[in-house]
Amino acid sequence: MKFLLIIAAVLMFKPVDVLSKVIVTELTLTEILDSKERYPKDKVRDLDRKPAKVLKFSGVSIGHNILDIYSGGGWYSELFSKAVGKNGNVFAHNDELTWRFGGNEMKKRTSNNRLENIIRIDQVPIADINLPAKSIDIAFMAINYHDLFFTSRIKNGEKELMRNEVVDYQKAFTNVKRLLKDNGVLIVTDHIAQKGSGYQAANELHRIDPNIVIHQLNQVGFQLVEEAFYLRNPKDELNLLVFDEKIRGKTSRFIYKFAKPSNRHGI
Repeated sequence: MKFLLIIAAVLMFKPVDVLSKVIVTELTLTEILDSKERYPKDKVRDLDRKPAKVLKFSGVSIGHNILDIYSGGGWYSELFSKAVGKNGNVFAHNDELTWRFGGNEMKKRTSNNRLENIIRIDQVPIADINLPAKSIDIAFMAINYHDLFFTSRIKNGEKELMRNEVVDYQKAFTNVKRLLKDNGVLIVTDHIAQKGSGYQAANELHRIDPNIVIHQLNQVGFQLVEEAFYLRNPKDELNLLVFDEKIRGKTSRFIYKFAKPSNRHGI
């Protein structure tokens, strides 16, 4: 793994002819999922997360530079690493909160140079990700947009502070927009909360009202250009904690593709 010193990471960008980039097919992605190199516990989540479809929806290509925002333990980072190949890079990002929950797994996943094209960005706010402007093809957020507003939880009957305040989404995604190439896209998928549930759903249920996501990203200048529905579950009443055994792994999730105004049609 290439260790994060952001300056060093920038120098490691590999120049790739845009015309030489080949979109990774769903068949190839399925082969990546079946790889013996993947951890067995990772494969257990494939059925409910449908990663081949998600990555195909993202438009990932060989040679792409991916920013995996709030990457946690790196479940998706590893898949992107294999998809983009040796001429691509995956910037696996975590802020202090998401590193708290996923850091140990990420360190294990990237130890001993196991994934050479993953560059970790550890414990850095989204707004402070210091990569070159227009250097990222795909910014990706998987089931963690709600973590922007995850400020507290109840544990053993007591309230536990997660963040001092919600993340400033305008500063965060203004930086993401700066990082994206003109034809780059932002992919967001998360657990759906009931309409009008506000930030309370982030703390209590680890969900987010999709209307909040669309509204906030529109404010920053992103436009919704595509949506997919294969992660929806009409039986999910949207009112249970995502870790509740009645719904865990079966929550209804949205998946959106956003682009800059100059790129209305995505990749």
